[in-house]
Amino acid sequence: MYFEKYQSGGWRWRLKAANHEIIASGEAYVNERDCDHAINLVKGTNGSTPVYRR
Repeated sequence: MYFEKYQSGGWRWRLKAANHEIIASGEAYVNERDCDHAINLVKGTNGSTPVYRR
């Protein structure tokens, strides 16, 4: 897996699988720093992160 960061109407990110399929993506950020912060938040999740059903 890897993150891809790019510009398209702002800074955006995608999480891609080894086969290059998109697993997750984020919203557009005005600042690249904010996009980096969002990527780090996703990186910081782990197996103990709760999942809530709505």
